[in-house]
Amino acid sequence: MQHFPTHRPAMAALRPARGTSGLREPVFYFMTAVVVIQGGHLVEHFVQAVQVFVLGVPEDDALGLLGYVLQFNGTEEWLHLGFNSLYLASLYVLILPLWRITPQALPLWAFALFLLGSVWLETWHVIEHGVIIRHVIANGGCPCPGIGDAALGVSDTILHFFYNVLAYVGVVIAFAFAVRARGGLRLGRA
Repeated sequence: MQHFPTHRPAMAALRPARGTSGLREPVFYFMTAVVVIQGGHLVEHFVQAVQVFVLGVPEDDALGLLGYVLQFNGTEEWLHLGFNSLYLASLYVLILPLWRITPQALPLWAFALFLLGSVWLETWHVIEHGVIIRHVIANGGCPCPGIGDAALGVSDTILHFFYNVLAYVGVVIAFAFAVRARGGLRLGRA
């Protein structure tokens, strides 16, 4: 009688087979879309920062690019609430698939960065936008301070730019490891 191993060798669990990401194809493509779309959102915030700090546009009038087209109550804040809520929902969808490939394709530190640096921070960011929308409704538009800009005494343009950048970093790092596992990118040691 032939002997068949009942378990894989320990080394096989450390690294996924070349050409696979550990993520199923639909999840990988979904994550790709999330990275690309959020990258576009960061461009919007960069444009908004340039409008305020380089071009001298007053903050309440600096609406990025899409904000001039998609306004409600005379502000782009509804656009930000909707977009950030969808981004947050997307991050929650990615938690379990990313956990399933940890630590084989995604190091534990990268998963933790995704969870704390992206999911947790974006959750706070959406709460901030909820407070902002409460002020929009109460005032029939802006002024519409959030929690962080009022507490820290900083510009909401700067604060939300950094919220978006920091919430993006963990996703991009997790995505880079998923791409690497597919054989498309080299990170760290071979």
